[in-house]
Amino acid sequence: MSEAAIWLLVACACGVIVVRRRRVAVALLAAQSMLLGAFAIVDAAGESSALLVGGVILAGKAIVLPAVLAVVVTRTREAQPIASERHPLARLTLALAIALAVVTLMPRFGLTDARAEHAAVGLMALGIATAVVRRPAIFQALGFLVAENGLYLAALSAPGGLPAVIELGLVFDLVVVTCVAGAFGTKIHEELGSGDTSLLGGARD
Repeated sequence: MSEAAIWLLVACACGVIVVRRRRVAVALLAAQSMLLGAFAIVDAAGESSALLVGGVILAGKAIVLPAVLAVVVTRTREAQPIASERHPLARLTLALAIALAVVTLMPRFGLTDARAEHAAVGLMALGIATAVVRRPAIFQALGFLVAENGLYLAALSAPGGLPAVIELGLVFDLVVVTCVAGAFGTKIHEELGSGDTSLLGGARD
């Protein structure tokens, strides 16, 4: 994968941390997944079965998952910005500090491309950091999907890649997890009038 593509993947992850509108964050995840899917298809050129798997993954990650999240966003409109959210610059600074620390401390684990290896680790760290620093349930789900994209980048860069059955199973699991997260976020909004997960700290039986 080219250096420009790697930076685009990282930029999309940083965008999810910074942006306020959930629709924009979902679009950034879709773009990131689309880029990964395109890379999978190009990497599989000449191998029809691998090309088919790459196309399924592209459709699953870049179309189905964002579509599910877009439906959730439409059904759980926020009347005003969530007050418990940190300032965007503070969120980005904290997430980048965590990601840089993880990338620096993480030893090499055998990928052929060192840049892709660092980017994969960075995306996983940024995704987990997003789930920690963002308060809306949708952004927390997006954070885990960004982290999974980092894992998928590592798999694409590994010698031989992942077997097709595992890749298809991973996409199925992601669809199920995203649907569950969407239902959970919708229920929080119905009960509390907001998707702010920090409000759950005051919940009582």
